[in-house]
Amino acid sequence: MVELSESPIASPDKPILETSLEDIPVVKTKKIKKVKKSSTKKATPSKKEKKKKSSTENNEESVDDEPPKKKKKSETPQKKVKKAKKVDEDVSEEENNSVTVVDENSPEYIGDFSHFRITENTKPLLLKQGVKYLFPIQVKTFDHVFDGEDLIAQARTGTGKTLSFALPLIEKLLSKNFKRTRGRAPQVLVMTPTRELAIQVHDDFKSICQSLALVCVYGGSPYYPQESAMRSGVDIVVGTPGRILDHLKKGNLRLDEVNHVVLDEVDNMLDMGFAPTVEEILQYGYTQERENPPQTLLFSATCPQWVYKTAEKYMRGDKTAHVDTIGTSLNRTATTVEHLAIRCQYSDRAGIIGGVVQLHSGMHGRAMIFTDTKREANELVVCDALQQLKAQVLHGDIEQKQREITLKAYRDGTVKCLVATNVAARGLDIPEIDLVIQTSPPQDIESYIHRSGRTGRAGRTGVCVCLYKPREDGAIRKVEWTAGIKFKFVGPPQPKDIVKASIQDAMTSLESVEKAISAEFMEQAEIVAAKHEGGAVEALAAALAWISGAGKVKSRSLLSSQLGYTSWVMKADFEVRYAGFFYTTLEKNTTRELRDAVKGLRLTADKMGAVFDLPNHCTEDLQRLWTDSSTMTLAKAEELPELLEDNRNSQRSNNRYGDRSNSSYSRGRFSGGGSRGNGGGRGRSWGNNNFGGRSQGGNSRGGGGFRGGNRGGGFKRKWVDI
Repeated sequence: MVELSESPIASPDKPILETSLEDIPVVKTKKIKKVKKSSTKKATPSKKEKKKKSSTENNEESVDDEPPKKKKKSETPQKKVKKAKKVDEDVSEEENNSVTVVDENSPEYIGDFSHFRITENTKPLLLKQGVKYLFPIQVKTFDHVFDGEDLIAQARTGTGKTLSFALPLIEKLLSKNFKRTRGRAPQVLVMTPTRELAIQVHDDFKSICQSLALVCVYGGSPYYPQESAMRSGVDIVVGTPGRILDHLKKGNLRLDEVNHVVLDEVDNMLDMGFAPTVEEILQYGYTQERENPPQTLLFSATCPQWVYKTAEKYMRGDKTAHVDTIGTSLNRTATTVEHLAIRCQYSDRAGIIGGVVQLHSGMHGRAMIFTDTKREANELVVCDALQQLKAQVLHGDIEQKQREITLKAYRDGTVKCLVATNVAARGLDIPEIDLVIQTSPPQDIESYIHRSGRTGRAGRTGVCVCLYKPREDGAIRKVEWTAGIKFKFVGPPQPKDIVKASIQDAMTSLESVEKAISAEFMEQAEIVAAKHEGGAVEALAAALAWISGAGKVKSRSLLSSQLGYTSWVMKADFEVRYAGFFYTTLEKNTTRELRDAVKGLRLTADKMGAVFDLPNHCTEDLQRLWTDSSTMTLAKAEELPELLEDNRNSQRSNNRYGDRSNSSYSRGRFSGGGSRGNGGGRGRSWGNNNFGGRSQGGNSRGGGGFRGGNRGGGFKRKWVDI
């Protein structure tokens, strides 16, 4: 890397601070003269100000003029102090304007274009693309790439990896005076795992240099334009391994003059089975006849073992650099992304996704929804909530031409929501994506990292929501541990939250309507306002609700995301170890029927409360019968509190009644939950009920609510009151 001391920034030969400080006295006299001129237009106070100004001028010209000084001090001491303060304030303002303090540790300073070998012609093109300074991965790799070193670079998704190799390679080619003859072989070869990423990388190269010849080759597109470009001569080839190998075998593409080989998203190439194809391609350029092998650059968010094996085979050990912007940090995702997790049944996901999009993205943002299968993508894209946003589908069965049309519409903002499989998870650089939804925790954690990396790019903030089924608690924890992130467990969006988030969307939509068009609706608007029971204001409120789509949102349980259920929070002012306590408390204060209707009770993380669901039709009875005490309270859950992670206490045994409907985790009908029979047969209980640990043919091993615990036969059970 080029050290900052070597950069052409202001040096001691250009003392910025000294120059600005020398200007301060001049500014001071200018301020005084301006006040002097303006004072001639005013009455008596201005005459005194004149005298003050003359005294200050005399002080600057001569030190011996003491009598006038004393007179001025004795005449208006308070006014003089005020005036001096004003002059000092003016001077300090000028000092602040003239003295520029540079923070040498700021990203803007470290990534300033002047620190790198970037030509003046390239800088305006970077600014046009919104690049005002280089990002950390670009700063750390620029000199390695420009100086011809081999490189393995690892950085989080969305941090600008593409530009980190495109920019220095372009500057390197521009610094050479090579002949651009017809039919020349390329000097740069870039391989990507997907067609979409190949197009994106090609466009990034083209956006910062129009003088070099580029071609993008990938499957599903016609051969002739690609062959024609290669016959004319190209400098940079970007493409997918399969199509690149086809052109090599047909003789359309030669790699005997290639000097730079880039493998982008190398881990995904391995996952997609491209490793043999990539190695076959590399053999065309890395021949024994060549004295100097090509420079090899490997870029990715993750680096599996195959990357290092490839490095040993094709890289020069003495000229190989390693750049890792993640370092020892466990978080392998973009730090600007908030990760949310929503627990729901598979059948409820479509309705929940619609609410999530309305809450976090709205009608004017961009959302991307990832599914595991093409069938699931096709099912989701036709649901009412997503059709309102003109959602489109993107997966391998879609023709390449249609895929390009869909992606263009998504970039342009015509399409606000995209439902896709992993085909779109890698490399698509669309910084304005506000929301990413994953319909289930992926088995491959790398997929989660790259999917979530579609948002929060280029320093922007983003939200990634992962839906998971009740039995996928372990999978969601695995994602947390492997990716080094922390999920915030939340419930599905509630109507009131969606309404708040949709108000701005609706207002923005109204502002975009032209007056000439709205004038055509004036007559109908008057009719609606006259017929509406609440008048014009309520009619407008209803119209805004319909425009925002909030009118169709239904309330769901925060705990399970199920329709027709409401989540309740019961709190105690002391620690409670077992879930059975809350069941018993609810029954004692209400009815057995309400207690039996409880669903999915879970303890809170602080063990001083529990969250559970009740059907909506129970709400009236519960509110009528329940009365808060000094130690126990019950209320509707406004948000989901942090729950106990390993919550066997509340999920696998319910209480002494052992009703199976009260816990989705009960294994048997034995009153205590989890055992297999009524006093007979071997069963296992988790010790959270009033019966205790194991029961076996009437024998007990003690624990729990049993008094005793001997193993003898014919054990007589004794109840313990709680």
